[in-house]
Amino acid sequence: MLNPYAIFDTLYIVNQTRLQYEGISLVELNFMSYFSCLLSLYKGNAVSEWGYSFLKSEKGVPVSAELSESCTLLYETCELSKEGVCFNLTDKGLSRLFFFNTLSDMQWRTEYLQAACDCLLTDSIVDILAAISNDSVITESSVHATKYLNCEENVSLSMLYQQFGTIREAIGNRSNLFIPATSWLLYLRQRKS
Repeated sequence: MLNPYAIFDTLYIVNQTRLQYEGISLVELNFMSYFSCLLSLYKGNAVSEWGYSFLKSEKGVPVSAELSESCTLLYETCELSKEGVCFNLTDKGLSRLFFFNTLSDMQWRTEYLQAACDCLLTDSIVDILAAISNDSVITESSVHATKYLNCEENVSLSMLYQQFGTIREAIGNRSNLFIPATSWLLYLRQRKS
């Protein structure tokens, strides 16, 4: 069964990134959605509230079967177009996005999706992907095992909550997530060095 949250997130992220990029790959979409999910944790939401899950792939990156299925559906229904490996939004997809934006079940997600996409104003998508690859939830997972990244049983989430707590102490409670999001990306880059 297709996941409406994954469909909405796909449309939303593809729409927001098209201002700076001529398309977004499925790998990039997975990272941006995973980043959005983690930002919802920053605001105190449980990972189970996100509505779909991410696995750590054999290559060590977050992947979601639900996002992959939504891209396939949206491409088959001509709501996404595809050039090479990159997806673009069509007028038909934009119409569906406008409809989804009217649904209260979807509106709460825009804060997190928008904050992740706003980070593209200061960082390239490649830099964001590289930083998120240093997230403790990803790095603490076994290198050879596929593991659910956003589930309450993942012990690495406690490290993430600590990181977010430190950021909250440093910058204060913010209603807009752009500053916490960019601060966390900076933290992840510094942690790598």
